Amino acid sequence: MPSKSIYYQYREPSPLRLLWLHMNANPFAVVAFYIFSFLILLMVLSPVIAPYSPDAQFSGAISQPPAWHELGQIQYLFGTDDLGRDLLSRVLAGSVYSLGYPLLATTVAALIGISIGAWAGMSHGVQSSTLNHLLDVVLSIPSLLLALVIIAILGPALHNIMIAITLVLIPQFIHSVHNAFYEERTKDYVAASRLNGCSRWYILTRVIFPNITTVVVMQVTFALSTAILDIAALGFLGLGVQAPAPEWGTMLARSLDQVYLAPWTMILPGVALFLTVLSINVLGDSLRAAIQERVRGT
Repeated sequence: MPSKSIYYQYREPSPLRLLWLHMNANPFAVVAFYIFSFLILLMVLSPVIAPYSPDAQFSGAISQPPAWHELGQIQYLFGTDDLGRDLLSRVLAGSVYSLGYPLLATTVAALIGISIGAWAGMSHGVQSSTLNHLLDVVLSIPSLLLALVIIAILGPALHNIMIAITLVLIPQFIHSVHNAFYEERTKDYVAASRLNGCSRWYILTRVIFPNITTVVVMQVTFALSTAILDIAALGFLGLGVQAPAPEWGTMLARSLDQVYLAPWTMILPGVALFLTVLSINVLGDSLRAAIQERVRGT
């Protein structure tokens, strides 16, 4: 009779373990995963690890260069801006605005959009057709332009920006999930589930949804990247999070006046924004490929 150790040795890996093994074969995916996890960790711990308050001004360190510059000081590792505020502290605090709020907006939009899209995808006739045509009209408008219109109506406040970004993302989720459900519902395995007497809810959640996971993953990563870039663009245009809040787009807009005198004020928020969006896109594409590979393997 086999021992317990042998049993555990040959135990079937969990789905998450298999997914990680597929992703681990792609070094870019692993790097993107660790970069994104590190950014999330920095965002969560930013109130603790930031060396100074993001609004603290040091009159003796106006436009202080980074520590590796010959005129830099170690206590201001990445330098200060034209008001003497520590850039590292401001970028860490700004991660809440530039990463945390987009995550929240994407989560809310995903829950609403996936629910409506699944319902519409299982519907027939006029309801599905009307919704599809309305979505085509809404999605023909660029997301940033649509967000600008909403902000122009509601005003440039933080809660209004969250409403605008969420409203912009919901149609994208509805459209992608609706099309995915519409394609899957006519396949043989769905018809077989209906013949077996499965309920509509069971078919929706247990039969069709696992087969459109790749669509949902791609849409979530695309929506998160869109939310981050739109919030940064709104801040850059002066219609987003207002100063003195250390949102990355707002910091980039303010650093334009100092780009020749103090270029380091633009580099750090720009690099943070670039790495965040790049890691999300690479991670999303790798997850999609890993899920497809796992499905083929099963």
